[in-house]
Amino acid sequence: MEEQSVDFIYPEDELEVEQNHYREASRRAFRVINVAIDHIARADKPRREVWAVAHALELAMCEGVSITDRAWELGVSPQALSKAIKEFQNKVNI
Repeated sequence: MEEQSVDFIYPEDELEVEQNHYREASRRAFRVINVAIDHIARADKPRREVWAVAHALELAMCEGVSITDRAWELGVSPQALSKAIKEFQNKVNI
């Protein structure tokens, strides 16, 4: 009677390490959340930064409201709000 052999692969012989795309996506999302909270907490004008983050991430709460209208509500120029949005986008690389 012949015994079945089991193929053993040494770790250094593995061609590719399995990637878990869900884990990578969740890590990226968690990083964005951390950066957003830090960005808002350290801001001189946190209210403006909350909306800058919301617009940068294109959250549903921003739908139908232009940057100009939002800037008017906040009492800042549209350019200032736009600059804050760009700064956050650059921080999180989006």
